[in-house]
Amino acid sequence: MFHESQDGQEKRHPVFLLLPLILLLACRSITIAVDGGPPAPPSDSLTRRIGFDFSGRAPSSPEGDTSASRHLFVHDYPVPFDGFITTLIYLNDSDKFSESFDLLILRPDQTSWTVMFRIHLSDDASPAETGTTVITLPYPLPVQRGDIFAHWQYSGDGAIPLNDDASALDGFSAGQYGLSSSGIEVGRRMEMSGFTGKRDYFINILFSTVP
Repeated sequence: MFHESQDGQEKRHPVFLLLPLILLLACRSITIAVDGGPPAPPSDSLTRRIGFDFSGRAPSSPEGDTSASRHLFVHDYPVPFDGFITTLIYLNDSDKFSESFDLLILRPDQTSWTVMFRIHLSDDASPAETGTTVITLPYPLPVQRGDIFAHWQYSGDGAIPLNDDASALDGFSAGQYGLSSSGIEVGRRMEMSGFTGKRDYFINILFSTVP
């Protein structure tokens, strides 16, 4: 828009002089998303507990599984970005026995999971019947967006308290019987079919975008 001055010369309106600067500043605040692409991780480090939120909650089965020999329990809480698993956190069960289990990291495809990591862990060497156990893993486990975690137990008695199918709040954990130790070695693939149940296990992993 122009105005004519008294001497016949055209003058530019001040608003039009500022317009390029306004557009430049506005463009800097626009984020362009590519359809179908994964979300970008935050520029700063992010740490998050992955799994059923059991803070302030009491399990319906505080003693853990009582008849689950050679069961694998998968916990369908995918990690949000590529990153690392550094720590395991779980509620202590209420029995006086020391139990062990294996932590697994599973990578899904369309119909199966591949075992990426398997770490043997011993439940409270001096059994604790209350409180929470926090275990720093031997080294950070690199994971990809969408990976999930699982735990496998050899003996019938399990170390992790849970809500059973009838009392579950999330219901994102399912199990399968009869998986031998050799069947869950690193690199093995297992079909997603055959897992049943909708439970909550009082176990979390700690995820971070940096090791």
